[in-house]
Amino acid sequence: MKRYLLLILAITTFISCNDDDDDYHDYHLEYTEVISADVPEEFEFGRTYRVEVTIELDDSCHFFYNQYDYFYEGTSRLIYPIVHIDDGIPCTPNIREVTFSIPVQALQTEPYIFKFYQGEDADGQDLFLTIEVPVV
Repeated sequence: MKRYLLLILAITTFISCNDDDDDYHDYHLEYTEVISADVPEEFEFGRTYRVEVTIELDDSCHFFYNQYDYFYEGTSRLIYPIVHIDDGIPCTPNIREVTFSIPVQALQTEPYIFKFYQGEDADGQDLFLTIEVPVV
């Protein structure tokens, strides 16, 4: 019985290590621009809110898997949505908008300053859609 289990384990290991995968392709991740953001007019201290963020995917090779970087910078929050882009395969034009939400719990008394990534300027500096939300 032990030999039988070892044989099954060896076969399973061999098959799982087979790298002859026709579906494999290269990809990379990059930040994408925010088109719009829907935030409450004000936050009540201690409550949790959902900030709705809309991005645009350029073609059939762009995918959004609800990934974003969320950085703290004093009272500011910098939001960078991340897209998955397939490389080395043909893409078709398929522009579409995707909206996702970010939970925000109001835990500071100062206004929140949201900075949503909107690309780079000619000098390579990040551009942002900036929205300030007071806390009451």
